[in-house]
Amino acid sequence: MPILRRLDISQFRNLRSATLQPGEGINLISGENGSGKTSILESISVLAHGRSFRTHKFRRLINNDEKSFTLFGQIFEGTTQNVGLSRANNGDMQIRIDSKAAHTATELAECLPLLVMNSASFQLLEGSGQVRRKFFDWLVFHVKHEFKHYWKLYARCIKQRNSLLRRDKITRSELLPWDQELTKAAQHIESMRSEVFELFQTHFLNEIGQFDFTETLGAELSCTYVSGWSKTGNYNEQLEDQFERDVAAGYTHIGSHKSDVKINLARVPAVEELSRGQQKSVIVALFLAEALVFRTTTGRTPVFLLDDLPAELDEKNLRIVGKALKNLGSQVFATAIDPKSILTGWELVDDESLRMFHVKHGQVELKNDITLRDSFLL
Repeated sequence: MPILRRLDISQFRNLRSATLQPGEGINLISGENGSGKTSILESISVLAHGRSFRTHKFRRLINNDEKSFTLFGQIFEGTTQNVGLSRANNGDMQIRIDSKAAHTATELAECLPLLVMNSASFQLLEGSGQVRRKFFDWLVFHVKHEFKHYWKLYARCIKQRNSLLRRDKITRSELLPWDQELTKAAQHIESMRSEVFELFQTHFLNEIGQFDFTETLGAELSCTYVSGWSKTGNYNEQLEDQFERDVAAGYTHIGSHKSDVKINLARVPAVEELSRGQQKSVIVALFLAEALVFRTTTGRTPVFLLDDLPAELDEKNLRIVGKALKNLGSQVFATAIDPKSILTGWELVDDESLRMFHVKHGQVELKNDITLRDSFLL
């Protein structure tokens, strides 16, 4: 399984200079609000994805009055891999993997598979289909290596098709070559998604069964994959049927970019019927199902970033997450203002493999002495 063994942070957010040597299991990061603990998780996310889970505005990631930030990590998975990323305030980004230049952030994602659970995870239920599609496609990307190729081809075709749709007096014949390529890519994408979803759905239903509330819902909770076009006909023919509508709007209405993963209670979106606590349970089950399918199909385990989980989950849900992560064997980075709930809920007080870090005013300190752990419980 991939393990982040070293993390060097320079001029990232309020972390001017920090070095961490994480453990292979639970890495607990404590500190007051604004201390920089979430910035540590964010830096790992940027190192793994080339982007932040908090903002799309990269300049906000650079420490005040500095011109760039730099991140470096050592990832161990049989052998050690050195990964580095820097980004300047003019937008230039440099990525190096084992001293060789990398050209896309997808190369980073392959090095360090990463799942992030935080307050924004509620968008999996409350947000648009794009949020759920992105979440599910993370799994398809890692499980089906050819997915990256076909999605890149599909995205290029959609972009070109939409550009043509915005031209005056476009004809169907002008779109036909792009539609044919689009159809080929879409068919491959849907085949891969459908195959992976069968496994995902099974694991999700198993995981959600751990929660007592499922017995009192009064209706069946379901998880279904919905294609971005009708499965009863040929996609190319449906594009032709949609031609006038697409021309009028200037974009393509149907396709793999419109698919969704629906979480329903009977025929109603689950978010409209479930309490906030029940929604949290569903979100936990979604993440655990994704991690389990990833492990089952690849033999690897994802690294988890858990931002202030005690504030998001009740005691029971927190214990379920801790037990599941222990069974997975994943490396975990978890933040908490008060680490007591995680230390006791996950039975980590006497766990010698636990690494504890304390962040204060952008300074990171390792606190792994047992007596120091005891002080957190007082």
